[in-house]
Amino acid sequence: MLADQRKQIILDQVNLNHSVTVARLVELLGVSTETVRRDLEDLENNNMLTRVHGGAVSVKKRYRFEDMDVRGTSNMELKEQIARKALEYVKDGDTIAIDSGSTASLFAMALKARNFDSLSVITYSSEVFSILSECGNYRITLLGGEYLPKEKLFYGFLTHEAMQKLYFSKAFVVPSALSVEDGAHDFIRETYENQCMLIGHASEVFLLADSMKFETKGDFKLSDLQPEFTIITDDKLPESVYNMYRDHKLNVVS
Repeated sequence: MLADQRKQIILDQVNLNHSVTVARLVELLGVSTETVRRDLEDLENNNMLTRVHGGAVSVKKRYRFEDMDVRGTSNMELKEQIARKALEYVKDGDTIAIDSGSTASLFAMALKARNFDSLSVITYSSEVFSILSECGNYRITLLGGEYLPKEKLFYGFLTHEAMQKLYFSKAFVVPSALSVEDGAHDFIRETYENQCMLIGHASEVFLLADSMKFETKGDFKLSDLQPEFTIITDDKLPESVYNMYRDHKLNVVS
């Protein structure tokens, strides 16, 4: 098989599955590990893929970010899967913090339906607050500040001043993009600042991200991905991407 043919097969695998391992390419192409690595290096030099430990991923793409009203009606089934899985990590008596966004709102609906005997919830999302405020046995704290209508959240100095004094057993954060190499990202500065504080003030961090957000980038970096984080996603995540995160000692569940 000619080098150009091998490289086209490699690109097809990367573009189809978002990532591919060296071991898989050796098996598929019937060539040595060294040959595969040379091909990957050539393709990376031509900006056609990005090499990572043990394989390669598609060239980093930007996640298409829509306003919350649009996001609230897209990928609903996947987001509901994530919300149900996140619910498994909440127990009676917890003090949790919840981010804003459509996935966070679905998580709030799941918490409402579950009806724990006792739960303390802290949020800056007016929509999360509205959903959970009807739960009489939940203690809900809405952090005020300047209001951002299109995202239905509070932000700014007053919000951050209140958050500085609070610590949570668990924070459920909804990033707009995830990358093994580049970490968790968001697109909105006001949301980004809030999310960074949630991550910094939580004993346990849960990142809620649908499979479309993996190996994409946003405008503002929230954090590197840490082995102690739990990344909750849906069942559409390609196995190759899951394996890549696992190889980096990252905890991805669905």
